[in-house]
Order: sequence, then C-alpha cells, then structure tokens
Amino acid sequence: MKPSLRVLLIGRRFWPHGSSDSACFLTELACAIRRGGMHIEVLTPRYASSWPEELVVREIPVHRPASAPRSDWSIGRYLKHLTSWLQQHAQSFDALLVDAIREEAIAVSEVGKQLGIPVVLRCGGWGEASDPNWWKTSRAGKRSCNLAKNADAIVADSGINQRDLIAEGFIRERVHRINKGFPTFPARTTRTRHLAREALGSVNSDLITSEETPVLLCTSPMTREGGINLLVNAAPHLINRYPDLRLWFIGDGPYRDWIYENLRGHGVRASIAMPGSFSDFAELCQAADLFFQPDDDGLDYFLPTAVSAELPLVCLRTPSTESLLCGPPSSQHATITDRSNENAPETADLIQWIDASTAKQTRLGVIHVLEDIQQAKHRAAELRRSLLRARPQTESVQGYMNLLEQLVRQRPPNSLSMETGS
Repeated sequence: MKPSLRVLLIGRRFWPHGSSDSACFLTELACAIRRGGMHIEVLTPRYASSWPEELVVREIPVHRPASAPRSDWSIGRYLKHLTSWLQQHAQSFDALLVDAIREEAIAVSEVGKQLGIPVVLRCGGWGEASDPNWWKTSRAGKRSCNLAKNADAIVADSGINQRDLIAEGFIRERVHRINKGFPTFPARTTRTRHLAREALGSVNSDLITSEETPVLLCTSPMTREGGINLLVNAAPHLINRYPDLRLWFIGDGPYRDWIYENLRGHGVRASIAMPGSFSDFAELCQAADLFFQPDDDGLDYFLPTAVSAELPLVCLRTPSTESLLCGPPSSQHATITDRSNENAPETADLIQWIDASTAKQTRLGVIHVLEDIQQAKHRAAELRRSLLRARPQTESVQGYMNLLEQLVRQRPPNSLSMETGS
C-alpha cells in the first residue's frame, strides 16, 4: 500500500478561533487535506509562555517550539528558533507548505533548499494586507519576496495576487492559481436557524433573540481604522428605524472597549451583542439573517462561510471582494456552468454592494436588504448555488494536494534515497 504523503503546514496562527480569519482558514485547510488522505502536521508559534509546545487539534499534531514575535526586533530570535526546529525535524516530511510569503517563508525556503524538500508558498492576504503590499514596507518584506522566488511553487488564490506575483518577477511556471473554494453546508432552513439561536442563547444571554428578530452579523477586527466602524456609526440610525434589530459584532481587538462605550453612549446597548470569539462560526451564520462585510479582512474564511450559509450580503465593493465573489469559475466547471446558467443572474447582481466607505451607504445598504428580506434570501440562495457549483472547496483542496504530490514525484532520486536511508 502506498504510504500517504507527510506534509508540514507552517503558519503564524493556527486555531479554530472566531476572531482570526487566517487562523480559521489554516485550520480548515489542514483538516480538509487530512480528510483527503495525507498526513499533516502544523508548525506555528505560541503566544504565551503558558501554552504547551505540543498539542493535538482535531487529530492534527501541532508544534509550537518558538514564541511568537511581538515586535520587529524579536523577529530574528523567532526565525532562529523556527530554523533550528526545521533543521531537526523537517526531514521527516515530504513537503513543506507555508501559509504566507512573510518571515516564515525565509526560514522554510532556506531549510527546504538545504534538505532537498519541496516548498510551496501561498501568497496570502487581500487588499492592503496582502503579501505583495507587505513586501514594500520593510527590508524583511523585500527579503521574503526575493527568497520566495526560489520556492518550488507559489500558490495564488486570486487573479490580483497572481498578477502581482508575475509583476514582481516570479517565474510564471512556478505560480499556480488555486481559486478560493466555498465550503458545503446543509441547506438553511427555519429549523436550523431556530436550533442555532437556541444553542447560542444558552451559551451567551446577549445572543438570546425571538424568532421574528432580524440579526445582522459582522466579523471585523476591532481596530481604529477597521471597517467595523462603518457599522458602529450606522447602528444608531438602523436601530431607530428597526427597534427589534440585533447587531452581533464578533471578534476582538484593541478598540473593543471604545466601540462598546460608543454604542452604549448612543443608547443602543440593548440591541448590540459583542460576545468575543467563537470556534464555530458556521453556527453564528445559521442563526443570523444577513452578513455585513465592511473591508478586505475576512475574505479567506468568514465571507466564504457566510456565502455558504446562504446569508444575504451587504458588502463593501473593493477589487478584492469583487475578485472573490465575482471571479471566473474554475476551468473544470466553466463550460458546464455557462451552459446551465444562461438565464441566471450575474453573481454581482446577487449582492447588496456598498460603493462608498461611509456610514450613510452602510445604512442604506442594510435598509435595502431588510425592506425585502425574502427577496434578499432568494438572492443569497442563488449566490450560494452559483459559487458552490463554480468553485467548490473540495476542488480547491484537491488543487493543493495535486500540487504537493506533483512536487514530491519530481524530487531528485538522491533526495528520496536520503530520506528513506536506501
């Protein structure tokens, strides 16, 4: 029997944690690759000295030998510990997969080259937070970019990142497009909504709602310049128009207390829930009635999950959100999809877009959905069907697995013999 490939997944954050989009995405990807039959382990830093260095999450071994860097000066120490661990343990893996082309890519690329292990780098992030934009901000960024060009393969999950990689001088043949996939959930029903609300209400009293209460869900970092402030500023006007409306702000951040005090000062505290983070974001989506996407944060996990849960979207129109929601279908399904949807509406028409980053536009967008919620739900169901047909998550994961298998097969024979000891 052919042994399964052993893959080491490296990322800055790995945890089924409701406030970190990248951590949720990495957890989802690791679990999906494991279900696909590969042996996968994770290398990630620990963010507190009390955290254990070894643990198992959803049957996936997780290694946390190094403390997370807290500032620019601690990056060197972090990379030294990361490199040391890789030099001791990486040889037991067939391939190394890195979640972003940042500092971790420096250590992994160098060790992979020394040991003859294939390295796959994923170009991560969206908009201003994308890796190509980060490369321009520091020497470490530029170094990460230059070393990444020697990797065996680079994955771009959007046309924007793919074009940026080519423009930066990456070898075109090494850049592989693997579109962002959308997960499959059971169909949304009145019963699943009721059960989700009942379960959440039993966990946190702030989430107790009646069946008729409309719930708007938003996940965005609670920061000074974060898009969440659009909804914070629009909240008093929305609640004045819809007194029974509930706004659920999910996540954490340095401006959490400021947001709370601001909303309380406007007298809308009773209509607001700020329960922190959840490990099961899909359940929150099942309980909500619409989803607000205020910026380019959350496009790896939160927004795709909201789409798959059939939540009507109120979404800020940016190149990144349009690329994710309105991008071309995968090559395997393009012809079939085109033929079967000749009379279907364009994907962009199924979303309530906000064309300006203002509280007024946010308010008008939410009102437009709430005024005809049944039609909004119909559009959300159509959007889900369209994107699941064109870009299923299973196909995206298979793309990663095929790429890893291809690179391992192409390894020089002397590298394979070194590993097996023959």
